[in-house]
Amino acid sequence: MKKIMSTTESEITPIIDRLEAMVMDDSDSIQVRNFDLYGLNLASVSFDHETGIFTIQAFRDNQVFKFDNIDLVAIDIYEILRDLKLTF
Repeated sequence: MKKIMSTTESEITPIIDRLEAMVMDDSDSIQVRNFDLYGLNLASVSFDHETGIFTIQAFRDNQVFKFDNIDLVAIDIYEILRDLKLTF
């Protein structure tokens, strides 16, 4: 069986790690993290422990998204960061 993965770490893994840390950190009922690239704050993600809902505010196009699935949040954050990378 041929191994498909490359030797570099997935770009989505650090995003998932940060999101999981938000879920695990119960010091506040709402956890907030910013996602930056090239010194630009591209998105803010909040996690509400009471509802289990993630809210993403994408600053570039001023949109707000809500998800109850960590994988969907990670994909959306990845796409926000990738969109900026593709413009340079």
